[in-house]
Amino acid sequence: MPPVALLLPGAGAQYPAMAYGLYRYEPAFTTAMDAVLGLLGRTGERLYRLWSSGARLRTVAEVHPLLFAVCHALSETVRDRGLRPGAVLGQSVGELVAAVQAGVLSLADAVRLVSVQADALAGAPAGGALAVAAAPPAVTPLLRGGAAVAAANGLGQTVVSGSEFGLAATRRALEGAGLTWMRVQVPAGLHGPLMAEACRDTLPAFREAGYTLPHTPLLSGCAGGRPEPERAVDPEFWALQPSRPVLLDAAVGQLATVGPLLCAEVGPGHGLAVQARRHGHRAVSLLDGCVGAPHEERDRLRQALDCLVLGDTAQQRPDDAPGATVAWLRPPGGGSA
Repeated sequence: MPPVALLLPGAGAQYPAMAYGLYRYEPAFTTAMDAVLGLLGRTGERLYRLWSSGARLRTVAEVHPLLFAVCHALSETVRDRGLRPGAVLGQSVGELVAAVQAGVLSLADAVRLVSVQADALAGAPAGGALAVAAAPPAVTPLLRGGAAVAAANGLGQTVVSGSEFGLAATRRALEGAGLTWMRVQVPAGLHGPLMAEACRDTLPAFREAGYTLPHTPLLSGCAGGRPEPERAVDPEFWALQPSRPVLLDAAVGQLATVGPLLCAEVGPGHGLAVQARRHGHRAVSLLDGCVGAPHEERDRLRQALDCLVLGDTAQQRPDDAPGATVAWLRPPGGGSA
């Protein structure tokens, strides 16, 4: 059985009641969710009510802790099936989940930090993000009003964050240049200068945590790959991530240096699995980013886990097949994975 690379997404992948269909039905998932929500105390109780009711998550203080909990619980579900993580790759808040899965942070420290960080970011200046169908060199000259490149996702995909004023001015410049854009469902101007002061305010909390060198290869969207050992245990590296751009394409590109891996997106979306496919990896998404009935989430999860356990590409279906749930995503060019 080949090792699995756990791909851990950030804000933008969430949807109401994400993965709630697994709760009480998947024991490992339930236990891990309860552990995180319990560590969050009263905040965990409030988040559980939002999660179970299907309410829309509107703020960073809601999105980040709950997304952290779901991604951690899905990671523990993968481990419960006897699958060995051969690498972990995190993006945005998924980086803190990756830190736990790689052994850099204890779960208790990571939950405390994600809570501190989320509260600080929720108090940052209001803003948002745009996804632009162009590479950063084409987008950068069109940025206006303090907007900045927040993520470089490869193949002409750039995310821009900033204040509403800056985004409005940038949209006009993008349209004038004939570039296509869409709004990203994130509740703040993450991974840009709007977050800098709030991130600095969290440094004392990050310095109180205990850090250990990773026992599993750790790849970081912030670092654009594997951070140096001293950086992986540097509180500043973790604290300032929400104010720094995500170099996702570069990070996914370095997965191949770890060795042969099956990739599993252990979160509510499928964007990281798609990125892995573009780099030639076999990749599966545990929830496939689809909102559905609770039993459909369970079916998707179990099918994905079966694929991972068996390493079986015979269950492949085309990515764009109507009604497709979980599928091995094929490398570019349509060849078999």
